[in-house]
Amino acid sequence: MTRIRRTRTAALLVTVLLAGAACSSDDSGDDAAPADETTAADDTTTTTTAAAGVDAERVQGIVEALAGDEMGGRDNQTDGSVLAQDFLVEQLGQFTEPVDGDTLDGYGYPFAEGTNLIGQILGGDRADEYVVLGAHYDHLGSDCPSDTPGDDICNGAGDDASGVATVLEVGRLLAAEPEPPPRTVILALWDAEEDGLLGSAAYIADPAVPLDDTVAYLNWDIQGSNLSPALADTTVVVGAETGGPNLVAATTAATEASSLDTLALSLLFGQGRSDHANFANAGVPIVFFTDANTPCYHTSQDDLSNLDFDKLDQQILTAEALTRDMTSTDDPPEYDGTAPPATYDDAVSMLGVVSAGQPDFGLFDEASQATAEQFLADLNTMVDAGPEAFDDDAVSTLLGGSVDIVESLSTGECDGFLD
Repeated sequence: MTRIRRTRTAALLVTVLLAGAACSSDDSGDDAAPADETTAADDTTTTTTAAAGVDAERVQGIVEALAGDEMGGRDNQTDGSVLAQDFLVEQLGQFTEPVDGDTLDGYGYPFAEGTNLIGQILGGDRADEYVVLGAHYDHLGSDCPSDTPGDDICNGAGDDASGVATVLEVGRLLAAEPEPPPRTVILALWDAEEDGLLGSAAYIADPAVPLDDTVAYLNWDIQGSNLSPALADTTVVVGAETGGPNLVAATTAATEASSLDTLALSLLFGQGRSDHANFANAGVPIVFFTDANTPCYHTSQDDLSNLDFDKLDQQILTAEALTRDMTSTDDPPEYDGTAPPATYDDAVSMLGVVSAGQPDFGLFDEASQATAEQFLADLNTMVDAGPEAFDDDAVSTLLGGSVDIVESLSTGECDGFLD
């Protein structure tokens, strides 16, 4: 049974950890392979155990194709990005229809800095209402540090090839049903996220479907990654409170589909660092799924050997469950911009995750260890004081300590998290 911790403040752990990017591979290029073929990296052997309903081999094949060296790190407006676009359009064409794009057989939506890719699964009796699933396929090219001489490609397996694979797999599962989902499902693969969420911003400025008729936007950025060994079974959801109690309840229920320990955080802690932020700012209810950033984040070591595919399969189960709920619910979420930025429950939630991660404090340098231990002590004091003592000073301590520990968890050795 999944344990979900509700928290408005803890969301910082996720967003501060995160800042994704996606990738892709092209089936128009000689080196790319379709998602139903497993294209293993030359030096990587990965095995997975399929979660119920999820085609683990297909998911892994998509990530491998997108994170392959042939894609050159999928920076926007590069040859690698074009390969990614062609590959992803081929994937989308297998089970979706174009909306009304200007390029790439109707799937491409160019803007100044890149090209978004959008497909749709037409709905049934509520086809004029929409659930948008999104992940970004761009990444950093070769503009990232490396601890391996000669390895200068930012492959972005976790950030965000894994998110793209999630969107595609959920779409395939829905499209395979004998009857269409009641609401239309939009699959949106964003470009230029790494340059400041530019692809989703371009969509908000000129949406493919009306924002007023968009029931929810669900975003995946960094999946299948382990924040630290002690937190390997922990994942994060951000911002469900933007859709009021209906979206919170639906998200909580969806996490029961997986075996992971899910930490629920408020929108504040997403820090506006992924594409969900543009939708929330436009008044669309959002949920943001992430594993935050590990020591592999934005390095050339964010590759297949450091991705936990079994975890990714479990995350897809949650993604599928929430998407199905959003396409069929008679009680859709309504945007709520009045939720408090942080609550006492956030402190309780953060105490739980920091306590669970304490065995890994030894991975930090001496100064970071001291900071982490102090934050844990502060959290214990805050929680012991009770909700009546949770004031502005407590919020400040909670936010500042969350930033510090996230920075600590992002340092150290990238290797060994899956041992």
